[in-house]
Order: sequence, then C-alpha cells, then structure tokens
Amino acid sequence: MALIIPKCNAESETLDLTLKVYYDAQDWVTNAELIDRLSMSLINAGIETQKKEPQSYTKKTQVLSYYGFIEWEDPDNTQSRRRITATGRKFYELRKNNDIHAVQALLVDVLKNNTFGRNVLGCDSDSDLEAPNIFVKSTMILGHLTNKEFAYIVGNMELEHKEFADVLFEVLIKRKRDIQVVPSDAANKWADPKPILALADWGMFTIKKQGASKYYYLHRDVIETLGDELVLLRTMNTEPKRQSKKHIFSSSQKEASERISNFSNYITAIKSKPFLLLAGISGTGKSRIVREFAFKSCPKYLQDKDGTTPGNYCMIEVKPNWHDSTELLGYYSRLGKAAYQFTKFVKFLVKAKMFPTVPFFVCLDEMNLAPVEQYFAEILSILETRKHPKNDKTGEVDMTTVKTEPIIDAQYFRELSEMPHTKNAQTGEPFSSNLTDRDIYLKLFDIETESDIDEEVGKRTDLTTEGLTLPDNVVIIGTVNMDDTTHQFSRKVIDRAMTIEMNGGNLRNMFGGSKNLEYLSDEEQQKWQNAFTRRYVTADEVLDAHSDFAEELEEKLPAKLEEINKTLKGTPFEVSYRVLNELTIMVGVMLDEGMDLDDAIAQSVNNILLMKILPRIEGDAEMFALSREYKNKVGISYDNRLEWLKELAPDIKETAIDPTSDNGDVEETADKDKEHHQTAEEKIQEMIDRLNNQEFTRFWP
Repeated sequence: MALIIPKCNAESETLDLTLKVYYDAQDWVTNAELIDRLSMSLINAGIETQKKEPQSYTKKTQVLSYYGFIEWEDPDNTQSRRRITATGRKFYELRKNNDIHAVQALLVDVLKNNTFGRNVLGCDSDSDLEAPNIFVKSTMILGHLTNKEFAYIVGNMELEHKEFADVLFEVLIKRKRDIQVVPSDAANKWADPKPILALADWGMFTIKKQGASKYYYLHRDVIETLGDELVLLRTMNTEPKRQSKKHIFSSSQKEASERISNFSNYITAIKSKPFLLLAGISGTGKSRIVREFAFKSCPKYLQDKDGTTPGNYCMIEVKPNWHDSTELLGYYSRLGKAAYQFTKFVKFLVKAKMFPTVPFFVCLDEMNLAPVEQYFAEILSILETRKHPKNDKTGEVDMTTVKTEPIIDAQYFRELSEMPHTKNAQTGEPFSSNLTDRDIYLKLFDIETESDIDEEVGKRTDLTTEGLTLPDNVVIIGTVNMDDTTHQFSRKVIDRAMTIEMNGGNLRNMFGGSKNLEYLSDEEQQKWQNAFTRRYVTADEVLDAHSDFAEELEEKLPAKLEEINKTLKGTPFEVSYRVLNELTIMVGVMLDEGMDLDDAIAQSVNNILLMKILPRIEGDAEMFALSREYKNKVGISYDNRLEWLKELAPDIKETAIDPTSDNGDVEETADKDKEHHQTAEEKIQEMIDRLNNQEFTRFWP
C-alpha cells in the first residue's frame, strides 16, 4: 500500500464549526449526532442553505482526524463514535481567541509528534513518508512551493526511493534552468494535498497566485519564531502499521468472506447499474454466482427450510420461442373470467417491494436463447427511467428511494380487489381498491399471513395507484453463451447493461473450499445486504456527494471518454452520455469504498472499457484500419484503432474491495489461485490477436 493523503477538505470556518460540535459535546459523538448538529450550525452561519448528504458532514472530520484533533472509539470502524482530543480542545480554544502565533506553535508540535504516513484514522495509508512535513520543509528550504513541485518531490521519494535532499536539488536545478517541474502520471495524484493545504487556512502559509499556479510561502512569523523546530521535522517514519481488527478473521469469518476479491467486480457493477450480463463458456458458474449472492444476503425470514432456494432468488429459464414480453411480464386473458395473468417474474417483483432492505436477484438463465430486444424491450426502457422522486410533502428529492415508470399498469392490480371494478359516474375515474400492497402480495402467492413485512411498507397502496415499478432492491442478471444456438446482442442491450466476462478460473479450486451454498450468520448476511445497496442514479448525485472532487471529475472523466471516442471516430462504436453517467457513478462507488481518486478513475475507466465499450466493438480489418490522412491529422502512428485504444487503457494492478468491510478494504490481489479478471489492456490485446489471425474480431469468444 502506497502513500495516501486524504482528499477531503473544508473551509476553515466549516472546520471550526465541526470541531465546535465535538468541543461542546464533552463526550463521544455519533455520526448521526454530528450530522444533525453540524448541518444546523452551517445553515445558521449561512454557509449552507439546506441539509446535504450525510457523508458530506462526516467527511469534514477527516482533516481534523488527520492532525489528531479528533479520535475514534474504534479506529477500524468508519461509523465509530468520535470525540475531541486534548490537542483538539486546545486548538479550538486558540482559534476561537484568534491567537494566531499560539496556533502556529501548536501546529508545529502536531507535525513533530504525529505520524501521517500510516496509522491515520479513516485513511489506509502505508508509507514511510511524512507528507505534511515534506511540504513544510520543502517550502522552507526552496523559499516557495507549488502543488506540482510537491507531487514531484513525493513521487520521487515514494516511487523512485530517492533521498529528500537529492530531489530538492533536482527541483532547484530545474528552476535555475527554467525547466517546468512536472510530476509523473503516477505521482500526479499527490498534486492536490487538501489536508496539508488546510495549514494555509490556519496561518502556516501565505498563498500567491500566478496564472493557474499557486505558490506557497511559509508565514514570516513561522520562520522567525519556529524555524529551528521546522528544521528538525522528520520526513520519514519507521512506525509499524497498526494491525487492523478487520484483518483478524476467525475460521467462520474466513469461510463467510471466501472469494471476496472475486466478488468486488460484480458488486461494483451492480451498484453502478442493476442489470448485468454474465458471459462465458458453459460450466463457468454464471448462474451459480447469482444464487451465491442471494444466499449471502438472505435474512432468516426468507430462507427456505431445505437450504436450496433463498427467498430473494428467482430463476427464469429463457425459452427460444420467446418473441414478446408476455412470458416475462404476463398478459390480459379474456378466456373464462377476464383477468391479468401474473407471471413468476412479476410476482417476484411484488415480493421484492415487501422487503425493500433485502437485495432480490433475478437470474435470466441462457438469456440470449431468444432475441433479447423482443421479450425484454419494456424492461430495457424502464431501466432508463430510474430516478430519485420528490417528497410529496416537502418537495425535496428523496435520495433514499428510486422510482421508475410502471411495468404493469395499476388497473390490473385494482382488479384483484374483491370490490366490483366500476367507475365514478361523475368523474369517470375508477374507484380506488381496498387492497394494500401487502394484501396483493399475499393474494398473488396464496399466503394467509406474513409477519415479517414492515408495517409501513404493508400499508402502502402503490400497486393499485401507481402500478408495479421496478423495485430498487432488484438486480437482474442474465447469463450469456455466445455460440451458434444463441442470438447476438444489439448495442441497445449492451448500452443498458454491465457486461462481465467470466473465465474458467483455476480448475484446482474445484477440489477446495465449500461445495454447497450455505446461509451466513445474521451479522455477515447484514453486511452483504449493505454491500448491494445502491446510492447513485445520476452523475450529478456523485458530484454532490463528493463535492471536493467535483471539479476534477467534471474535467477528467469527459476528457477520458473523448480520447476513447477519437479512436472510434467514424465507427458505430462511439460512446455517449449514458456511458459517461455510468462511469461517473462507478467512480463514486469506488470513492465511497475508500479508494484514492486517481485509482478510482483508473479502475473505473478499465471497468467501463470492459463492461460497456469493448462488448460493442466488432468488425473486420477494414473497420479498424486508420487512413494515412487521419493518422497525420491527429498525430499518431498506430496501425489500427485497437492498438490506439490499447494505449489509452489504464495501467492498473488488479485490486479488490471487500464489500463486507466497514469502509471498503482496498488491497492488491496476488493469490495465484484466485480467479483472474482480465484488464482492459489484456482484453484489447486478445481482440488484436484475433484480428491478426482471423481478419475479424469481437469482444465475445
């Protein structure tokens, strides 16, 4: 694990108000208490106009935790209670009294006595470098410092293992020769060290702007009164990394977390879009993995007695003769007593509405045995209508709920009522049904009673007033074989899905591990339920939740897709706003799990290439050829589009996010026995090889 500097910052007044919450509490403060008190303080101070996302408040404590002003009751739990430290209390009082010289002296003591490279609360950094001290000492020795110069210094120390003095000498030489100091791409992520820049707000630095650059100068008083102490600041530490409790597994916890690194790709995709395609040869476990998700997240009250089919799982076997949606969505029959014929799929969606906190999984087995565009058209369209609705009473957007257009019209649920289906003679509107959603659920499944349905959920009448919308806790996963017996996917389908190609994995693993799928303990299944909870529907919601990164995301993500589109110019494979929206959501998901911004962008671009862009691409050598005129125009020398696209694929290491950990445990995977997920670069090379050998290529095997 390399050096990580928290990316969260806030204005000094906001940090003061945050610290005041803890100062006034005189005790441990829960995150919920912080959110309520801080939001009110920020609104009263005119800094904010309304209450924001909960995460925007808890993230403001990261800077304060970084400098040791806040401590956590449980260092490994991001939801832990927190309280002000003795140093934090003193810092707050000095800030309140506007004693700038005493604040400067206290900050130097903090830099001397704290460790910033590792064992930082809420930041899984593991480095010998002390980043704030490097920034301060570099500024003192060089006279001034820019963000790019800081990233260059840290990059050479962290990645190239150079000595601090040697790198400073390099910077001086470059300045003398008027050579711009530019960090490597890998080091550029340290060019915006927000918590370090908070020191400027607290009086350690003055800032001068010149063009687009900011120049940081140590405050004259700091140099004159504290210069001798600054010289002694350590730029390296030798403190061992604290052993995290979340890495100490009992045997049962290890069993519950088996193959967790393999699941991270699937979970990230699900949290970005609730429609997946699992592709691969027969026997690779495509349908099994869907059942495994259901087993891991199924609560006791939905578990079957014989342990074969979780109550939150539904297998739909697609038939070759499906040419419309009736087999999936049902139809209105006039034979005998006219009534709507509800299908297994529709009933399962109604059931999912009854248990909104539990993820429900639909497995469309052998999905492309029939033309997907014909029998699945309505669902494809409905997926694109997902949005957070406005609260009828307050008019504010309800971020806890996602609504879609109806799949099944309300009139068919009203007809389930025992009341005669008649209309009001004056208004012409149908009389409302006396059936609640719970009543309809019991009626459809022929159940007499169900005690585990939430009382408020059961009282709703959404089905008879709005119809059946796609529940937000439902994930639809189609298993796919691409051979002579199946149908090809159109770009319309691929555009609306996340595609994951499953390889055979390590065959030796067949003889190890658990043979049967089993339910987990209450604690573990609750973690898995939380892991599948989706937060975002639009890119704007990501920008609001991660406002500290909004400017970078708005600049970098469209630019990356524009680069990719250049390689596809003149082909039908160019991408549009939908891909940008889902790329942004995926970055948001990874930021939520604790990943560094640059790593989150690289990993997300890799995933979007694999899941959204490459599955669209197919053609012969002529399709991918680049004309001499075009190559000269854009200044490239690649022989074909795929070689150019390969150069744009991120150079990433395979990483895993443990979705059951408290804050998303990001780590590199190196176990040779684990299933290897191809990188985009590897997949493009595979497609290039196929093009060279067969004069035709595509994503699918």
